[in-house]
Amino acid sequence: MVDDLNWIYMIEKMQEISLFSRMIIHRATKEYEIPAQHLDLLSQLITHEEGLTPMCLSKIMGVNKTIISRVIDSLNQGGYVVKTKDPRDKRSYFVSITELGREKVDKIYEYYLSPIYELRRKLGDEDFFELMSCIEKANQKMSQNE
Repeated sequence: MVDDLNWIYMIEKMQEISLFSRMIIHRATKEYEIPAQHLDLLSQLITHEEGLTPMCLSKIMGVNKTIISRVIDSLNQGGYVVKTKDPRDKRSYFVSITELGREKVDKIYEYYLSPIYELRRKLGDEDFFELMSCIEKANQKMSQNE
């Protein structure tokens, strides 16, 4: 590192990235805390208007059906989803999101995404999309090293 004459500059840039991350990423609070798989499942139900079977959710999310069933049971107990028996196959059921589930997802996304929306408003669309493009490119380059 000491051979690189720009190391002080690079430390300053790392500090800038760290500051940006702290400002843009909201930390979980009790009110918005939910396991990632629970939020993903609720989000899937919102984006697919009709109810989905556990098998379908398993395929979409790339998660074992047993885990999906546990997540569904937990969300069902919380009142966030309902299970409806499949009239054609008594062994299966459809999962649908409840109004309470929609409200939970709305609040969570509003909380976590509000800094991103604020950034877009402050930068303007052109600069925002350029920044996002650079971040995506950097993520691709960094993931190639793994």
